[in-house]
Amino acid sequence: DNQEFLQLMNISKRTAQTWRDEGVISFSQIGSKIYYRMSDVQKLLDNNYRKAFTTKRNKY
Repeated sequence: DNQEFLQLMNISKRTAQTWRDEGVISFSQIGSKIYYRMSDVQKLLDNNYRKAFTTKRNKY
């Protein structure tokens, strides 16, 4: 549900609302309750994944 999503992503209610409004994350609403599919949360994370840079450090 929305509360678990907020905790999982460490975001505010307002950020979650903005993401829903902008279509960043898909959701279902039943009454006043908001739900997210774990597959959609995973897709959000995958789509925003940035691989770590691999650089060699020069030793002086």
